[in-house]
Amino acid sequence: MVRAALLAASLAACALRGAYAAAPHYLIETEFDPPRAYVGAEVTLRLRLLRAPGVPYAVLRPPRLGEEVELTPLGRTRNYPARRAGVEYEVREQSYAVLPRVAGKVVLPGPEIVGPLAQAPAFLRERRGAPRVLEVRAPRAAPGEAWLPARSLTLEESWSRDPGALSAGAPVVRTLFLRAIGLPGNRLPRLTMAAPPGLALHPDAGNAWSEYLEAGIGGRRTLRTVLIPLDEGEFELPAVSVAWWDIVADAPRVASLPARRLRAGPALPGEAAAAAQDPSPLALLRGFGYALLALCALVLWALARRQPQRDARRRLRLACERGDAAGARAALADWWQAQTRRASAPVLARMGEDWDAAARAQLAALDAALYGGRDWDAKAFWRAVRRNLKRKPAPRAAPAPGLPPLFRLQARR
Repeated sequence: MVRAALLAASLAACALRGAYAAAPHYLIETEFDPPRAYVGAEVTLRLRLLRAPGVPYAVLRPPRLGEEVELTPLGRTRNYPARRAGVEYEVREQSYAVLPRVAGKVVLPGPEIVGPLAQAPAFLRERRGAPRVLEVRAPRAAPGEAWLPARSLTLEESWSRDPGALSAGAPVVRTLFLRAIGLPGNRLPRLTMAAPPGLALHPDAGNAWSEYLEAGIGGRRTLRTVLIPLDEGEFELPAVSVAWWDIVADAPRVASLPARRLRAGPALPGEAAAAAQDPSPLALLRGFGYALLALCALVLWALARRQPQRDARRRLRLACERGDAAGARAALADWWQAQTRRASAPVLARMGEDWDAAARAQLAALDAALYGGRDWDAKAFWRAVRRNLKRKPAPRAAPAPGLPPLFRLQARR
């Protein structure tokens, strides 16, 4: 029995050594989720490099894409062990959000191996993974209609105080929130609210935010509006709705808020006159509170306007730390759009046309790395560019023509 057990263990060890000897030194895996998509709908691309024990270190350079596809990194790189055909590998995985801009079959070139493994001919079998084909369907919206393909989209509201207890002349703030999973914030439509008679509306410009997390893209757009009843009575705010396409159920949806009826009571009798003739401590305190509230609202509004720029700078820094040229270009485009409030970004050279010579040279180097296949020094790029990211771009007489917003793109005919 003992000899039989030892023999079985020896045979198993030999089989294991044989499996490791016959196993490839590394594997490149690419995966689309889902394998089919609509124009403008998010698809997750996962790139995995699996290295056997003893194989030199390497990373995968993401595929270089043209203007037909937008590629943005999601979250951080993951490292974990995995088994394939009985062999244990060390896995390095990075996810990307793919947003196709035209319908048809889009071919993504295979990712390229870079690092010490690429310089080790004893281990290197091939530098690139196999190309993948993504089937992109045309939008299901008529020409000119908004096209919002997302995994989820919700419309919510909040009030600065109870909207059921208003009084004439007293302001109240209504905030609308449009949240999407699968679309960035700058692709969501601007929210609007109609003004019924007898109710003064003072909306802000609205703001948009985007998050690029491991689970996918998250977008949000807000609209803050100050409502002031001009007189006592009833007012009806019309319903607000946003049509979108559910890519999970493959069906049309509508996110909406129902119409809301407001009732404004009379202003406090003689309050304004009394305050003007002989302001009481209570009136002064109330006035100070209103002024402080307005100041806080102004500060929050200013911070909210700068939030997309800060998010884009953070993603640009992370992309430079990873050496991800495509991610750096996407983050830089988002920064430019947030700075200039324009719907689309031009080529890299025009984004930094008012920057210093060193930064412009690094933009040209990034362009050459993306479309010319040259090496890219991410650290030198960040050192030269970061000091220009806090400068406001020089005004131009007319914006350069660009692509329309993604939610209005139609299939290429």
